[in-house]
Amino acid sequence: MNKISKSLSFFAFIIITGIIFSGCIGYRLWMNSITIRTDGNISSVIAGGTLVLKVTGQSVIWSVSSTSDGSGSVDPGTFITQNGVLTASINETALILYVIAVSATSDQSDVKPIRVVSVSGVSVEPINQFVAIGRTIQFRATVSGNNNPDNAVKWKVSSNTSGTGAVTAGTSINATGVLIVAANESLTVLYIFAYSVIDPVKYGVIPVSVVRPTVTAVTVSPANQTITAGNTMQFNAAVSGTFNPSAAVSWRVSSNSSGTGAVTPGTNINTNGLLTVAANESLTALYIIATSNADSTKSGAAVVSVLVSSVISVTVSPASQTIQAGAMIQFYAAVTGVNNPSTAVTWRVSSNAAGTGAVTAGTSIDSNGLLTIAANETIQTLFIFAVSALDPSKSGSVYLSVIPAPIVTPTPVPPTPSPPPPTPTPAPSTPAPSTPTPAPTRPTPTPRPNPTPTRPTPTPPVETPPAETPAPTRPSPTPRPTPTPTRPRPTPTPPAETPPPVDTTPPVSTTPTVTSVTVSPPAISTQTNRTVQLSAAVSGTNNPGTSVTWSVSSNSSGTGEVAPRTTVSANGLLNVAPNEWSPTLYVFATSTVDPTKRGVAVVTVTNANPNQGSNQGR
Repeated sequence: MNKISKSLSFFAFIIITGIIFSGCIGYRLWMNSITIRTDGNISSVIAGGTLVLKVTGQSVIWSVSSTSDGSGSVDPGTFITQNGVLTASINETALILYVIAVSATSDQSDVKPIRVVSVSGVSVEPINQFVAIGRTIQFRATVSGNNNPDNAVKWKVSSNTSGTGAVTAGTSINATGVLIVAANESLTVLYIFAYSVIDPVKYGVIPVSVVRPTVTAVTVSPANQTITAGNTMQFNAAVSGTFNPSAAVSWRVSSNSSGTGAVTPGTNINTNGLLTVAANESLTALYIIATSNADSTKSGAAVVSVLVSSVISVTVSPASQTIQAGAMIQFYAAVTGVNNPSTAVTWRVSSNAAGTGAVTAGTSIDSNGLLTIAANETIQTLFIFAVSALDPSKSGSVYLSVIPAPIVTPTPVPPTPSPPPPTPTPAPSTPAPSTPTPAPTRPTPTPRPNPTPTRPTPTPPVETPPAETPAPTRPSPTPRPTPTPTRPRPTPTPPAETPPPVDTTPPVSTTPTVTSVTVSPPAISTQTNRTVQLSAAVSGTNNPGTSVTWSVSSNSSGTGEVAPRTTVSANGLLNVAPNEWSPTLYVFATSTVDPTKRGVAVVTVTNANPNQGSNQGR
């Protein structure tokens, strides 16, 4: 076992040593590797020009040759310093110079070919350009010449053709040729220069016109819109002009076209053009104004007609009914009116029709219309009110007849009779004989008289005195109590039974009853020569029939005339005639089960012409 351990240790040592050794060799090779590079990866030089080269890794010995193996001759004026600065002779005829770097401490080396070129010119594009203040534009440069000179250039922007003129702070051109024009640049022309990196005396230049965007108009859309108070609407603005002006605008809403009129608190428009109209906005027209941020003298406006909602009625359902104290019941409110009024209501319960009467603690109605009646409520009639949140002068109500909760008297339970104590059996009226009675359970025969030896026969039973044999009907002298509770004797006298309480709840009627008819939508706007689909819901008890008959009128009593072609079908489809003159139509749905119950929807005809008169079409 020790030999195996020593062998494993030896092999592990060899492996670890090999890894360390190879790592050191790799690290040394990496440290001794040589790579020649230039700034900007330039690989050309003009005759008579210079180029700086660098190496990575270690100190090297530099040389230059016309061949890659270092044996080729070059012009006497071509040389490289030990700092890596290559100079190409003005008379150099070699098209390629090979720069060689050899490590001073190892056999590592690198060779980089450098083209000997000439630059004939630099061109810049695009030409004939204009750029707006605050904007940018990309330029490109091309270096031309012999033997493919590098296309590297240095950029410059100037206010004159000599390249020495200053520009406004913020106006500049970066190393990739992107020109940035300051938003406050006052120059009308900028000159863009591109200098060859290989031959800095060669450059290209183009002028660029600096323009200022001009706003000609601002258009707000949508135009001529109608909105109901309490709603929102999105607006957009388009800025037009020359040289692509900024599309940014500032929004405001006003009660006049000049933009100075106040509006109701809650009516506003945000920075994105979203208009919010307050629910209590009293203005009938709002002006939406968008002003150009680039030119505050240019703006656009749109007029919005505000439909002010009004409440016609509030209906509470279910209708009046009888309910027992301690119960709960859900109520609903339907708000009808013009221009889609808010359906929000405030609920309250009262002991009088004025809505001011107090109720018993525990009787209340919550914000959702759920009524809870206290179990000890003594008020016989409760009034349920729903008051419109938009118009508190409009409310609806129903009343409830409250019957007291029945008083539950517990039915008495007869007590289970306890076994009576043992009652001694009284002695019979016949006096007992003087001879004492033997054992109570079994009569003991009279002791036999001394027998005569010659007389084996016992005394005949007839000779037994009758007093010694109890009569079969004679009760036992010893009492025997019976504890069994089911024994009918003795029978306890039951207590007097209390009659059950009289049920004061009136019998529940099973006859179907209609409590209300609701038409939806309760209020809507449309135009002439259009159709509107309405529906009716019949509420009641004992599942009343849901069929209704439809009718349309120009007044709320249902007697007003409408245009001849204004009709409502048996399915609730309202057809508004092209020549309908009434601006408001009332569509009724009447229960066929109970014609006294009906619902109504108010339809606003936005382009009705009352001047046509009700006689038109007759």
